[in-house]
Amino acid sequence: MTVAEVNVVAQAFHDGVANRDVAGLASLYHEDGRFLPPNMEPCEGRAAIRAAMEGLLDMGVRSLDIEPIDVREAGDVTIEYGRYTLGIEPEGADAVRDVGKYVVVHETQPDGSTKIVLDIFNSNAPAG
Repeated sequence: MTVAEVNVVAQAFHDGVANRDVAGLASLYHEDGRFLPPNMEPCEGRAAIRAAMEGLLDMGVRSLDIEPIDVREAGDVTIEYGRYTLGIEPEGADAVRDVGKYVVVHETQPDGSTKIVLDIFNSNAPAG
């Protein structure tokens, strides 16, 4: 998977959040993918990932910018490390901008496409 292909996936995340497209976001993941958001239980499988994405959007996530920093290929697997900026506008509260880091593992599928098999991210802000 090239850096350009990783950037296409990053743009798909940005657009999916902006358009509140939970089906589109979930489709980026492998059927058995794992999504490991902070302060939530791990989500295993596309249906659970879709539900988590819907929950995040419902709690006020409105924007997501992803900046891949390091992309490494190893056979059918691509490991991506980067930074994110998440815009959250909770109902009845002040908007929040969260900046953090992530690791995503992509796997090439038999048809040549790629799907996310593992996605973990966390904030740079101190806990509290």
